[in-house]
Amino acid sequence: MAPVFLIWAPPYATTSSGIRALYRLCHHLNEAGYPSAMVARRIKRLPKWNIPFHRGGVGDSIVIYPEIVPGNPLAAEKVVRWALNDPGLLGGETTYADEEMVFVYDPQRLEAVSRAVKEPLGPRRVLWMGLIDPDVIYPDPSVPKTIDCSFIYKGRALSERFPLPEGIAIEALEDRTPNMAALGDTLRRTRTLYSYDHYSNVLREAAISGCELRVIGEDGVWHDPRGCSCPKNIWWYDDLLGSYARRYSDSAFTHDFVREVRTRWSVPQAAPPGKLRRFWRRFRPFG
Repeated sequence: MAPVFLIWAPPYATTSSGIRALYRLCHHLNEAGYPSAMVARRIKRLPKWNIPFHRGGVGDSIVIYPEIVPGNPLAAEKVVRWALNDPGLLGGETTYADEEMVFVYDPQRLEAVSRAVKEPLGPRRVLWMGLIDPDVIYPDPSVPKTIDCSFIYKGRALSERFPLPEGIAIEALEDRTPNMAALGDTLRRTRTLYSYDHYSNVLREAAISGCELRVIGEDGVWHDPRGCSCPKNIWWYDDLLGSYARRYSDSAFTHDFVREVRTRWSVPQAAPPGKLRRFWRRFRPFG
């Protein structure tokens, strides 16, 4: 007996929302009763997350690859391609094989990812979850806002074209945030976050923490991303502050995902928690 899903991922990194999403998906699938495990080059245990790690063959499992992985390195017979960004933008292929089931993370990327497949993708191919941890990201009006920060990440090219505003002491967010706890602490003390990355979950985390937000456009103009129509803007879903904690812990979205996967492959019914624990005790190739 093999896990239902195996999820390929780079080594865990708090700085990448895409990587966090891959590990978090494994957690949610297990919490919902679908045995799942990670395939990663370096193992990092995350105590609060239900994520076993792969130590054996693929077998009959459905393998989930992010869009940055070219081809099918695990030679899996059943492949789900999860496009966390535009195909080919950060690596991987610009088109996907007909045999793959392609999903997108952000509903705003449906059109772009549809160009990488034969048939247009619809809303049932959106696999989205909340990634903002309420234990570390939250507003606290009692904390004085004493610093301004910049954030580059995927915006390196823009940062080389357009300098930060003059006359302001601005610290690099990346230099202050070796982990999620430090990120939350820094954002709560940040007045304004100047971001060269228009498509990052950090923008939502900063908004929740009470920061003013400025992103740079291709025209070199700093502006608030919450009211712009830039094509690379993240999805600002309704009631961000009021719903982010619930979205982070809710695994119910996995059932819609599994329902769509079943249109192509067989997926067992969700197992109750006790049965899932017995499954992992029996399946020794997984830690």
